[in-house]
Amino acid sequence: MVTIKHVSELAGVSQATVSRVVNGTTRVSHDKKLKVEKAIKELGYRPNSIAQALASSRTGSVGIVVPELGGPFFSGILHSIEGHLRRLGYHAVVTAGSNTEQGQRESVEFLLGRRVDALILHTQQLCDDYLIALEEQGIPVVLINRVIPEMLTSCIDIDNEAGGKLATQYLLQMGHTHIACITGPLDKSDARGRLQGYRRALEEAELEYSEALVSEAGFTEETGVSAMKKLLKRGGKFTAVFASNDHMAFGAFEVLKRKGFSVPEDISLVGFDNILFTRYLTPGLTTVNFPIEEMST
Repeated sequence: MVTIKHVSELAGVSQATVSRVVNGTTRVSHDKKLKVEKAIKELGYRPNSIAQALASSRTGSVGIVVPELGGPFFSGILHSIEGHLRRLGYHAVVTAGSNTEQGQRESVEFLLGRRVDALILHTQQLCDDYLIALEEQGIPVVLINRVIPEMLTSCIDIDNEAGGKLATQYLLQMGHTHIACITGPLDKSDARGRLQGYRRALEEAELEYSEALVSEAGFTEETGVSAMKKLLKRGGKFTAVFASNDHMAFGAFEVLKRKGFSVPEDISLVGFDNILFTRYLTPGLTTVNFPIEEMST
């Protein structure tokens, strides 16, 4: 096993100099740095990452908190972020904080205990003040799919209202004037934004917004099933449905199929997120793209 002593002997410098080059803790002359780097390359020396972290106060790891680890949406986000971090020389430490404030707070505290260099958070439950306090403590934080005015430079978000409006306008352009909406949980900002976009599109088309054509669900296939059943049970007239995410759209699709409706011949359906499985549905699902790859960079 190659040690720091072997590197120092080959480079003709002290072990302390090698340590300073490896950890970047203090300045070293250009000549000595080149000698050390050449010796490291020739010997194939690999620094002890733990010792290096202790010396530099960096661990080369980034903590990520998402509500859940399963499902194509969050697995797609994690896959993309992890790939970009790895190319930058970082490793991801991932934890699921569930959909509760306590669970997500515990996840953050766990990651901070692991001394991660930064946090990437996809959370709606943690309050603004808690997240602002993290940043004020000098902890680098990036928020995905959420905006806090005091942390604008740390927020990566899409225009959910514009997305909801786009989906509804697509259905309007197809000639539909009675459009139902399966919304996500309205305690979440992304769900509220998409519903507002739906309302805005109807308003601009001079069509009445009807609560009877809106059914709240939970961003899951199961709740999409329940929401679609509620819409049908109410007996309201509609020829199209905008579902605020693809999971709920798939649940709605299954209900319509079982009830004997043909999609899109009888009822048109539009989703949101453009997750992988939508490409394999027959017929294919029209969906608003959620730019996971672009956001992760």
